[in-house]
Amino acid sequence: MSMKKTWFHHLECSTTQADELVARYRQRGVNVERSLNQDLISWTVSAYLPESKKPPCPARRWRNRMWGDHG
Repeated sequence: MSMKKTWFHHLECSTTQADELVARYRQRGVNVERSLNQDLISWTVSAYLPESKKPPCPARRWRNRMWGDHG
């Protein structure tokens, strides 16, 4: 039985963030798409990922200690 997959969207990414996300997903063999937003500055990166009953855990590099999220 195969896992159900769904598109997961990273919204309003900078060009650098979008490049990094696309590279990381492609390294893992994930189907990924990148599209320029209407503001012509930010990007949306969409990855076709398996669904999980647990919410996704954000990567440590995007956490901010100032917000109290020490992970």
